[in-house]
Amino acid sequence: LGTGRFWPLPGLEGLAVLAAWLLGAVAMAAEAPRFLASSHPAGRDPALAMDGDRFTTDRAWAGEPGTNRWWWQVEFAEPRVVGAILQVHGDHGFVLRHAPTSYAWEGSADGRTWRPMAGADQSAERRTFRLHRLERAEQVRWVRCQIRGASGGFPVLREVEFYGPGAAVPFPEWVVAVNVTHDGALPGHGQEFIPLARETDARLQAQQVWLVDFDDDFLKAEPRPLAAFLSGSFKDWCEVDRAHWRGIQQVLRNRSISLWASCGGAQGLALVSEYGVEQPWDCPHCRDPRRPLTPLYGHIGHAPGRPLACGRYEHCTFERGPLAIRKVGPDPAFAGLPDEFTVMESHCGQIEFVPKGWQWIATNGPKGLTRIQCLRLHDAPVYAAQFHIEMAGTPDVSRRIMSNFLGEARAWRERRHPTPGR
Repeated sequence: LGTGRFWPLPGLEGLAVLAAWLLGAVAMAAEAPRFLASSHPAGRDPALAMDGDRFTTDRAWAGEPGTNRWWWQVEFAEPRVVGAILQVHGDHGFVLRHAPTSYAWEGSADGRTWRPMAGADQSAERRTFRLHRLERAEQVRWVRCQIRGASGGFPVLREVEFYGPGAAVPFPEWVVAVNVTHDGALPGHGQEFIPLARETDARLQAQQVWLVDFDDDFLKAEPRPLAAFLSGSFKDWCEVDRAHWRGIQQVLRNRSISLWASCGGAQGLALVSEYGVEQPWDCPHCRDPRRPLTPLYGHIGHAPGRPLACGRYEHCTFERGPLAIRKVGPDPAFAGLPDEFTVMESHCGQIEFVPKGWQWIATNGPKGLTRIQCLRLHDAPVYAAQFHIEMAGTPDVSRRIMSNFLGEARAWRERRHPTPGR
């Protein structure tokens, strides 16, 4: 070859090995799916949407920004029957960002004629994890996702998986953190619950949503979340848009999921439970003491002789920092803790009495001012805690309560949605 070197020809055994390797390579190539997409930036190849990695955000197909329509497509080596599609999308660890928001799945037998796959379309996607159960199984060789809109200007598909009709689709446990503040920006208040939950189980997945997106429809879709957490808030209840709490009212009435609410979230649950969202809510600053609208909610106290105005808290009495609370009675959430233990507080508002259907399970310790520190629904693992397990300061207590609560959530889920075969 012009190098002065000669390569020996392989013997018959070597030729056989080489031929077997070539045939195997050709067979593997024939069996592997082929992927196409409308576009993709460098390093965001469409094959990454079926690489077996569900949750790594930078190993995913992405469409190019600058347009309002995209598509992603797979061609299987042989026709197959599809009854369900698991879709994980977005490029943030727990917020729906750069994800398809309006899309539809289509199937084809020849790659030219396409038909909608009934039950696999969304016009206003809110979920990071979505299992589409098709209305009827489809035999297809080509499948594509037609994307009509995306959050943040372009879509990202982290992983797509196809299953046969009626298949059990394994998925890790995941939780929802709900930002109940007036500011819907995400990530937002309440995201602190996620790392705390993961301290009890590093495999937990999560999504954070604003309260307007949290309702029964969000929870009913598969894969179903294990539990949800409600953040604190920063406005008094006379200033809150009660319509934003309509979905939480629905979830609470239907006992749809295990809930843990802190501070303002706890007060909101109590108000929704006692009064609903249809009638006005007031606060101690604007309340007519002769005809209070929502006397369940009050303030710890006010500086004497100072003017009070809704939304102004400089003259309010606060509890802040670590304070002792006491168990009123035994409850699974506090298992393994002494009768008196320390938690983090940060509030001026409080729940004044126990709403109908709730149990009082924790009260203030020797130096505390807020009597009602934790409530629980009598028939479900739904907690309204004035204190903050998600706040740094009492890590051992927070982990213990979180672990206990998630254990209750697992038992509740198994009663409501039993695992097949058990």
